[in-house]
Order: sequence, then C-alpha cells, then structure tokens
Amino acid sequence: MKKIITLTIGIILIISILCGCSETASKSDIAYENEGIVSEEILQDEAVDSRKLIKEISLTAETKDYDNYIDGIRKNVVSNGGYIESSDESNLSDYRTFTATIRIPVGKTDSFTDFASKNATIQSRSESVKDVTEEYVDIEARIKVYKAEEESLIEIMKQADNITDLLAVKEQLADLRAEIESYTAQLKSLENKTSYSTVSLTVYEVEREVKSEGYWSNIWNNIIKGFKNVGKIITTLFAFALSSIPYLVIPAVITLSIVVAIRILIKKKSLNRKK
Repeated sequence: MKKIITLTIGIILIISILCGCSETASKSDIAYENEGIVSEEILQDEAVDSRKLIKEISLTAETKDYDNYIDGIRKNVVSNGGYIESSDESNLSDYRTFTATIRIPVGKTDSFTDFASKNATIQSRSESVKDVTEEYVDIEARIKVYKAEEESLIEIMKQADNITDLLAVKEQLADLRAEIESYTAQLKSLENKTSYSTVSLTVYEVEREVKSEGYWSNIWNNIIKGFKNVGKIITTLFAFALSSIPYLVIPAVITLSIVVAIRILIKKKSLNRKK
C-alpha cells in the first residue's frame, strides 16, 4: 500500500514539474514574440522618422481683430523657432489683406496651425506631403563617390611628371569639385525644406461685429450705410472731375482760340467792305 501511495505521489510531482516547464516555455515564447513585435514597431518608427518629407500647408483665415491677430501670428512664428520668408499687406478695399509664406520647424508645425486656427475663422485649409527620401539618399551617395574620386585625383596630381598631365588632372578636379558643390547645395536645400514646413497664410479682415439692438436699430444702421455709400459715390465723382480738368482745359483753349480767330477774320472782312 505504501508503495502505491509513494508511486502516486511521484507521478503527481512529475506531472506538476512537466506542466510548470511547459508553462514557462509558453511564457518565454510569448515574451519572445512580444519582444519581436516591439522591435519591429521600433524599427518601423525609426524608418518613418528617417524619411525626408517636404510638408506644405495652405491656410485662408478671416478675422475681425486684424491687428491683434497679425501681431499674434508674428510672435508665434518667432516663439516656435520659425521665420517669415515673405509677406505682403494690401488695402485695396475697405478691409485689409495679409499674405505670407512662413517657415516653421517640422516639430512645431501643429502648434502654429492650432494657434492660427483658434484665433480666427478658417475658410480653407489644404496640406501636402512629398517624400524626397530617395532623392536625398541618391545625392548623398553621389557626393561620397565624387569625394572619393577627388582624393584619387589629388593623389594622381601629386604623382604627375609633366605639366600636360598636371593641367589635365587639375581640369578634371575643377569639374569634379563643381559637381560636388552643386550636389551639396541641393542637399542643403532638401535639408531646409524637410526640416521646416512651409505654411502659406492668407488673412482677410472682415467687418467688425455690430450688436443688434432691435428692428429700429437695424433700420437706422441701414440708413447710415446708405449715407456712407452716397458719400463714397460723391467723393468718387469729385475725384474724377478733378482728374479730368487737365484733359478738358486743352480742348477748351483750342476751341477758344478758334472762336477768337474767326471773330478777328469776320471783323477784317467787314472793315474791308466798308472801305
């Protein structure tokens, strides 16, 4: 009986050990699979971060608080480490218009566009992203090859025995360095375009908000607007009349001269007849 109990306990222990080992192995496999998934995700994130992307955004906004909004835009650009590449302000109508090409560091682009959107009414927004990774890598590779070739030409030039060979190598070296400078400039341009997002911003000033005080108030406001429009028409006509004076004076002088000349001729004829 004791042997049977001992044997049973031994079998139970063996089964427990085997189950524990299999569970440990399963956990290890799961951990390894999870580690593999995490590693793959990290590699994918690094691949995305290493891509060279040119980001361009176009914003059209309207604001009633034009001066404060434009001032806020300028300050926000500076605080985000960007700069205004070009800007223009016009006042062709009753309200002003501001247009600007703004460069913002890629990491701060969302911060800037959020500020621009929260402090004005956005009428339109468009965004485009261009992947120039292949072009960037190709230029980098060309520069490396050309620099290696440059070093080879320098060594050949040191070993040149006569002036003819020396001049030939110098000419090749000059052409090669020109290529290196050209590709280096292209590389810097791509670095600038991918490091900074380009935001094309257009801001329109709109009519200030007028609180309505009722039916008669609206009628009064419309009457005031009518008088303002009549005043604008009169001012325009007066300005047109003043600008037309130089064009009216010359014909008037010519006409007056002709009339005076005709009268003088008539007087002469009448005097001759009397004689």
